[in-house]
Amino acid sequence: MRVQRLRPKLTAVRLAVVALALAGVAVTPAVAGTPSAALQLDLKLQTLGGKPILGQSPQAVVAVLGRPTVRTQGSRRARFSYGHEDRWSAIVLFRREGGVLRSWSVVLGDRRLHEATLGRPLQLPPLRLQRRLVSGLGMRIVKPYRCAAICRGDVEFPGTDVRVGFGRVRGEPPYLVLYEAI
Repeated sequence: MRVQRLRPKLTAVRLAVVALALAGVAVTPAVAGTPSAALQLDLKLQTLGGKPILGQSPQAVVAVLGRPTVRTQGSRRARFSYGHEDRWSAIVLFRREGGVLRSWSVVLGDRRLHEATLGRPLQLPPLRLQRRLVSGLGMRIVKPYRCAAICRGDVEFPGTDVRVGFGRVRGEPPYLVLYEAI
């Protein structure tokens, strides 16, 4: 008898959970897609969404980009991925520095990415992007853009350890990576 009285309540709770789950699924693509902060890059200031992105703790990165879609973390390294598994919009890599995990590399792959000086860098042909990085941002070519197993070029800000890599891997969409070279 008691089970029968609880059954309608359990059914109502289950329906509410299913409704919330379906509502979450309907919202998830927009939320799990590219965080809006990941679309606003300033290479001169090394900011993403107006906030510093290199040398930051995992908590600081989450404060800027939100919760990652996929988070892989060990004692010495971590990786936060944003977007869909088959097409990441942003990947942040961390390494242990002075006992604390700090971001050292940010890979951006959303073609809507907007850079303060360059406009939409992932919509530029690679050699034009390389020229614009040098002429518009005063960067120096470390590795000229070339295609072998992968297509990639690297430039750096003179007098710093900060580099920008750009290219394409096996027909995948183009990417841009801001990283600290050691």
